[in-house]
Amino acid sequence: MDSSNIIDFNEGDFENIVTNASENKLVIVDFWAPWCGPCKQLTPIMEKVAKENPDNFDLVKINIDDNQQIAAQLRIQSIPAVFAFKGKKVVNAFQGVISEKDFIDFIEKSGGKKLKEDLSNFYKEINDLIDNKKFNEAKDKILVFFTENTGDAIVVSLYLECLLAQKEFKEIDEFISSLDEEMKNNQEIDKVIKKIKIVKGSKSSDSIEILLEKHSHDPKNIKILLEIAEYYFSSGEYENAFPFLLNNYSVDKEKVKKKLVDFFEALGNDHDATKTYRKQLSSLLFI
Repeated sequence: MDSSNIIDFNEGDFENIVTNASENKLVIVDFWAPWCGPCKQLTPIMEKVAKENPDNFDLVKINIDDNQQIAAQLRIQSIPAVFAFKGKKVVNAFQGVISEKDFIDFIEKSGGKKLKEDLSNFYKEINDLIDNKKFNEAKDKILVFFTENTGDAIVVSLYLECLLAQKEFKEIDEFISSLDEEMKNNQEIDKVIKKIKIVKGSKSSDSIEILLEKHSHDPKNIKILLEIAEYYFSSGEYENAFPFLLNNYSVDKEKVKKKLVDFFEALGNDHDATKTYRKQLSSLLFI
C-alpha cells in the first residue's frame, strides 16, 4: 500500500513541507526521539492509519534531538507530541500515547471529514445486482467507483466475483496481477482468489447429467464424486455441492473433508453455507 505520505523530516524546509503543504492537505507532525518508549508505541499506530489513508493526510515525523529549534518554536515539553496543521496553522494537538480509534477521531476532527465513507449501501447494491445475475451492470458501477476510489478490498472482491461469474479468466488474471501483495492477502480478496482456483481447477468437460450417471454406476469413485461437487460449487449451487459431499463422506473421509474445507475457505466464515455445513461436518467427525 502507498506510504509516500509518511515523511521522515531530517534537515529540510519546515515551511514548505509542513506549513505551506497544509494549505492543500492535512499535515500531521509527530515529534519523537529514539530513546522515547511511548513514541515507539504510538508511531506504528499512526503509520498504519497513514498507509491506509494516503490521500487524506501526510504524516511528518520529526526527531526532536535533530530539530531542537523547531521543537522549541512549538514549545514542546514532552513527547510524543503530535500537531495537526491545516490552512497553514495548527488546528489540533495531543501529547502521549492514544489508541488507533482515538487517533482516527483526531484526524477526522482536524480535517473536518470522515476518513472512510460508509459504503454499506453501495455494497448492498452491487451484491443485489450479482444475485440477480446483472453482472455487466454491476461491473460498470464498480468501474465508475474505481475512478474515484482506490484500495477498497470489498469492492475489489465484488469485481472479481463478477468476472468469475462470467468466467472471464483472462481479465481475472490481469486484474489480480495488478494488485499489490497487501491487497492480494486481504481476507476478502483471498477468499475470492481461492474460489477462482477451485472454479479454474474444475477440469471435467462432462455435463452434470453425465457425471451423475457415472456416479450412479460407480458410487465409490472419489474422482467422479469430487468432480460433481466442484461442478456444483463452480456453478454457485452450494445447496447441492455441500450435501452431496456430506452424503458421500464415508467414501473417502480425508479427501471429502479436504474438499469441504477448501469450499469453506473460498466462501469465508460469514457465508450462510459455511455456517450451515461446517456444523454438519463437525457432527460427522465424531461418528
